[in-house]
Amino acid sequence: MSNPKDLILPIFLLFITMVIAIYFRPLMIIDETRYISVAWEMYNSGNYLVPQLNGMPYDHKPPLLFWLIVTIWHTFGVSENLVRFIPFIFASGVVVLGYKIYKLLWSKDTYGASIFPYIGVGVVIFSFYSTLLMFDIMLSFWVALSIYAGIKAILDDKLSSYALLAFAIGFGILAKSPVVLVHLLPLYIFASFWAPKRVKLSFYIKGFLAVLIGIAIALIWAIPAAKLGGDEFAYGIFWGQYAGRAVDAFAHKRAFWWYIPWVPVIMMPWILHKGFWSGFSKLTSKIDSGLKAIIVWIAGDMLIFALISGKQIAYIAPEFLAFAILIARALSQSRYTIFRPYLISAIFVLLGSAFLVAPWLIKGYIRVFLDTKAFIISGLLLLAYALYLVFKKSKTQKEQIATIATGATLIIFALHFSINLYLKSQDLTSFASKISKLQKNGITVAHYGKYHNQYHFTGRLLKPIKVIKNTKELNNYIKNNPNGAIITYKKQKVKFNKSSIIAQTKFRTQNALLVKAKEWSNLLK
Repeated sequence: MSNPKDLILPIFLLFITMVIAIYFRPLMIIDETRYISVAWEMYNSGNYLVPQLNGMPYDHKPPLLFWLIVTIWHTFGVSENLVRFIPFIFASGVVVLGYKIYKLLWSKDTYGASIFPYIGVGVVIFSFYSTLLMFDIMLSFWVALSIYAGIKAILDDKLSSYALLAFAIGFGILAKSPVVLVHLLPLYIFASFWAPKRVKLSFYIKGFLAVLIGIAIALIWAIPAAKLGGDEFAYGIFWGQYAGRAVDAFAHKRAFWWYIPWVPVIMMPWILHKGFWSGFSKLTSKIDSGLKAIIVWIAGDMLIFALISGKQIAYIAPEFLAFAILIARALSQSRYTIFRPYLISAIFVLLGSAFLVAPWLIKGYIRVFLDTKAFIISGLLLLAYALYLVFKKSKTQKEQIATIATGATLIIFALHFSINLYLKSQDLTSFASKISKLQKNGITVAHYGKYHNQYHFTGRLLKPIKVIKNTKELNNYIKNNPNGAIITYKKQKVKFNKSSIIAQTKFRTQNALLVKAKEWSNLLK
């Protein structure tokens, strides 16, 4: 029998995963540092309509995440750790909605609904993305809510279901973009194919009206923001960013088939469970309406995103939920047989062995100090877990599934713990604080090359950083600001004249340097 209590342990595992990430990992360069810095500028400027990056309108993302961060800061004070729990909250919501969607699709399969939350959080890539202060898991929540509302509208045809649909679409647009509609498109176009009952014309009419109302909700922000932000900002939020990615990507342009190899990764480790394949063969022998819905959801969305020029695994994050529902449904068909999870254990053996030998294999290629002991401990933990999976005598399949789900948290711990020294080296706080100190003393700070706002929040900067694009601008800056400072990046193996440097830190695989402008020519030894 399914029970809301089935949600408690899986959500607790997500919470533990989030705590692990916050403890070991500073804000991730460049994405997390950029987004929290945009929120920081919004917090300080009081301009809640037009997000800003380094003092200029930022049209790449809508404002919902920034609003949430600013709201938390106004309520509880400025805190990095507190706002980093935002993705955990939305990830928990995705798990809850997946549980509810499952019950709508298969109302009699209470067992499948009860194991779904464990499978959802046991998908390693979902648990990892749930630790990132980004837009993808938040968008996944609004997509899931839209799908839940849409299925409910087909089943009960109530005004409240359509109202929920409009609400979810509106906030989905505010969360990331109108891409929320792309994720919904196949399910709604082909509703008459998969729905368990006849789909009336009124569903499409009311659903279309719900879409219009959802768009109207987003326009309540977009129209005044466009007027305030100017023509370039207006073009960006209404067309430029989304059309550019779809037709001819200015970033992440990849081949049509690029997502295909990611499918088994998304389904890990459950794709290696013998019960999944046993149950899946039973499912495909008689395809019901629920399975049709999941097939349309996965196949339709994957095809659309394959056709879109720009590709990132994060772009199909809402589909992680669909894969998890499919896995739960397949495993529910083999509930009475407890298979030994040998293949899943083998993956943990491979991972554990990789961690044990990694320090010696990568030592000559990665120029950071490796914590060999941490790698060994992580490897041994994964090997021990592999043995535990094989020899643990689970009384039920559900107990075994809960045990496997815990493995996702262990993998994420091992990843963070083993590279803890590298992660610590990526903390920009001290370096950014030096920039802040210079600005407070009236010294102009410039950034040589594209600036991603990575220092604004970490240094609590209150002024923009001047961006220098080329050598001519650099020479002019040095001439006009001899007492100024310049941020630049050099390969780690390059030797520097330390007297020319105010501060330095690791920045991904490079060194970030804060250099005295008048000493620029003396930087390299």
